[in-house]
Amino acid sequence: MAISTASAVRSLALLVCAAGAWAGSPWNPDDIWSWRTPRDPQISPDGRRVVYLEDWNEHGSDSVYSSLWLVSIDDKQPLCLTDAPFRMQSPRWSPDSTRIAWSSGQGSLNVLTVGGDGAKATSVGVSPLALAWSRDGQSIAFTALVPPPQNRPAWAPASIQSWLVPQSRAHIALFVVPAGGGTWQNLTGPGFDAVGEPSWARDGKSIVIAAADGQIYSIRLADQVARRLTDDSNRNENPVVSPDGSKIAWMATDSALRSYSIRKLYVMNADGTRAKLLAGALDRNPEYPHWSSDSRTVYFLADDSGATHVYASRNDSTVRQVTHGGERLRGFSLADNGRAVTVRSTGQAVELVTFPVDMPPPTAAVLAAPMAKLLAEREIAAAEEIQVPSAGKSIQGWVIKPPHFDAARNNPLLLDIADDPRRMFGPEFSLRAQIFAARGWVVLRVNPRGTPGYGEQFGRLLPTRYPGDDADDLLAAVDFVVAKGGIDEQRIAVSGGLLAAWMLGHSDKFAAVVARRPIVDFTLAGVRAAPWMGALPWDDPDRYVKHSPIYFASSWKAPTLVFAGDPDPQSDEFYAALQERRVKSAMVRVPDWSRPSAEVVELETTLAWLESGYDASRKAR
Repeated sequence: MAISTASAVRSLALLVCAAGAWAGSPWNPDDIWSWRTPRDPQISPDGRRVVYLEDWNEHGSDSVYSSLWLVSIDDKQPLCLTDAPFRMQSPRWSPDSTRIAWSSGQGSLNVLTVGGDGAKATSVGVSPLALAWSRDGQSIAFTALVPPPQNRPAWAPASIQSWLVPQSRAHIALFVVPAGGGTWQNLTGPGFDAVGEPSWARDGKSIVIAAADGQIYSIRLADQVARRLTDDSNRNENPVVSPDGSKIAWMATDSALRSYSIRKLYVMNADGTRAKLLAGALDRNPEYPHWSSDSRTVYFLADDSGATHVYASRNDSTVRQVTHGGERLRGFSLADNGRAVTVRSTGQAVELVTFPVDMPPPTAAVLAAPMAKLLAEREIAAAEEIQVPSAGKSIQGWVIKPPHFDAARNNPLLLDIADDPRRMFGPEFSLRAQIFAARGWVVLRVNPRGTPGYGEQFGRLLPTRYPGDDADDLLAAVDFVVAKGGIDEQRIAVSGGLLAAWMLGHSDKFAAVVARRPIVDFTLAGVRAAPWMGALPWDDPDRYVKHSPIYFASSWKAPTLVFAGDPDPQSDEFYAALQERRVKSAMVRVPDWSRPSAEVVELETTLAWLESGYDASRKAR
């Protein structure tokens, strides 16, 4: 049973009734400026209130900002605490549930007493990334990026000071500051790179944190001595000390060179002894681990076959699935009374929900739905799950049809690929897919071999032929949807990164191609330079150059739009090859992909290209 609520259904019904017979207006790229995304929800230890961030796009500055919101579990009336044009981070409750600390993103740490006169800001000279309260509520630990020193070597002329590359690099350090403000203390030197969120020992004398070397350390406040708690070749991360202080839960990934490895949940004593696998029976990636108040159970999220569920693992390593159903969850926090909070996305809503984890099946209550009004004003295209046979496997996909889809007509089809980085598609609400569907496109989103969320075996099905085997799955899904009817085979397009570029030289199905920053120099060095692809065990670079889209340039025909970064030599190479082969093509150079306008421009340009490319493509054939 999915975590759902009758009140949510009634609310949706009221919105529909309010709209009357009017079906709503279509989605468009400018809706990105109206979209607000709740994230990082944190429930107070007493389970009475929730603080969360809400990201929004500001048109004038072309920037993403965050608002801080507070909502009571009882009255469910969200209150905006601060709406300043900052990129806020890491709101966290004090142990007594009376204060909230967060990073302003502007070099200060803010502490607000709930119901008090206002927030008190402590300037720390750096922008905190992640933070944690001490158990007594007197101190706050946080991590922050420390820039390298700008000292000019004695030999260097003063005129080159601004051009000189620093001899040392920036690193993430661990700090401690009094919760009431005061002098902050750096606990780590340049040789220590902190990773993730810190976790306090029960006695407040040390802090547990992961480091960039893949190990977990306990750092003593008195003398800043770091003691390593793990001693293996894994990539260890996200340690969380149990409420009674006796154990530490953490996640680890095998660092061996493989195409894919899942994270696993472990537990050890507070001194690093008696480490054991806690949730080995679950072949999925755990996220957001939280201890129960009795220190007997670790709750966490994990993606599974298109959905996200809450799981519980006890000290005896048994695993229980807490939630079920077709929904995607992001962010997770747990109160002492067993009440949890998360951000839930379904095909019809994006909302902040709360539910108890110890009452199966849980029933969720909606605390905030910042996009409910806009969703009620728009036509929403439904997502249909499909299962496609490919190479003896069952490949999951999702088809988002236009709101007024008519199977008796020939509709255009867009294969929309997520390979930069690769991620799992599911039943969640996708503004991108809705915008394409609103313009009459049937959108196909596929989870081919190598996609996370289906277990380690499925993820490792691409040991040597990538792209290739995964592209076969994508093409099989296209054939599957076309066979069901209602698709114009002369108007099939593809959008993606490397895989879209690869398709150009390996299939004649597509009338138009959109390639977003594709990697085309497919050597071993090129693969390892791309963190999102992982380290692949390929021992013959020359053999894999032949899988490059450039290698198949002679077979290119479909009009191709290239989105490039600045700089982006890979896309430049790809576009030059297109022009050399006299393929109808264009390249758009986007100076900053982090800006909201970049997403708007990409969608508007992609739609314009796809809707103009067919005739020239088919005549060329």
